[in-house]
Amino acid sequence: MNIATNIANSQNSIGFLPELCTPQAMIRIMVGAQVLALVLAFTSASTSYQASLIRLGLTSLFVQWVVLGSTVIVCLLSNKIGKLKVVQIASVVSAIVVSFTIGASILAIMADSYQKVGVIHYWDTPFILRNAFIALILTNMALHYFYVHSQREEFSRADSGAKYDALQSRMKPHFLFNSLNSIAQLIQVDKDKAEDALLDLADIFRTTLDTRNRISLGEELDVTLRYLRMEALRLGKRRLNIVWDMDRQTLPFNMEIPPLLLQPLVENAIYHGIQPCKDGGTLGISLYNAGNSLDIVVTNPVPPAGTSTHSKGNHIAQENLKNRLRLAYGDRANLKISKSEHQYRVSFSIPKET
Repeated sequence: MNIATNIANSQNSIGFLPELCTPQAMIRIMVGAQVLALVLAFTSASTSYQASLIRLGLTSLFVQWVVLGSTVIVCLLSNKIGKLKVVQIASVVSAIVVSFTIGASILAIMADSYQKVGVIHYWDTPFILRNAFIALILTNMALHYFYVHSQREEFSRADSGAKYDALQSRMKPHFLFNSLNSIAQLIQVDKDKAEDALLDLADIFRTTLDTRNRISLGEELDVTLRYLRMEALRLGKRRLNIVWDMDRQTLPFNMEIPPLLLQPLVENAIYHGIQPCKDGGTLGISLYNAGNSLDIVVTNPVPPAGTSTHSKGNHIAQENLKNRLRLAYGDRANLKISKSEHQYRVSFSIPKET
């Protein structure tokens, strides 16, 4: 099996790096390398037009050798490199590029030494070190750009996925049927309350379809309250008892947070903890202003043994929340899940961003 086949069979994405191992990617890399060669060649003053063309040719050969050679090696090692952590991937890629740069620099010195009449042993250590340093800087700049771009795309996908999941749960027939049925029953009893419920339902959909990447804590609490009012109509106040623990005087309601952090967590607690219980239970929601961070805790009862639950969906929702927190805040946000005999507790902290 030749090198081209190996590259074609390698995975397209290597960690946070973009697609490198496809023919289209190789063409883009060659074009980018040529642009870099043009910049490097024409930033150095030359005495004549002919000298400029010669320098451009040599610089292009040097840069293309380093860039394409490094890319081929990275593609061939993609299966191993892709399993590494971010820092390790950056270190390996940097080492490969610097190695090719040193090799190309030595070949350039040998070629130049061959042209010099009377010079037997010619060496230029500063030339090698300078090229290696430039290659290291440019490589790390490119890696930093790829990492930031990758994180933004991943956050966008996770955010869109969360909104899609929320919209999908809203669009389930039983949710719409139950909500509209509750509103229809209220019309006969309390038209004002029925109108408020209809507005709550509309606002839930509006928030789900919102395209913003950040909303205020006040907006998140508002849609959560509206959702809880809809669920209270469906389950009844006897089955759904809600206990809030928060100080409205100290909570940062203007704090910007990713949308749909609290509301899906509350929905999850009702769906997996309270709804399966015959007599319902108590949903606890706590928000604390912890100075540099906001602490959120949601608790719900654990259904009795033998009760039919949706544990798989519960784990998926928690994993989704964990990924969104990681993408939005990195290591600054921590999600903790604990379960006792009678209570399920989910808590997380998010830093206040200025």
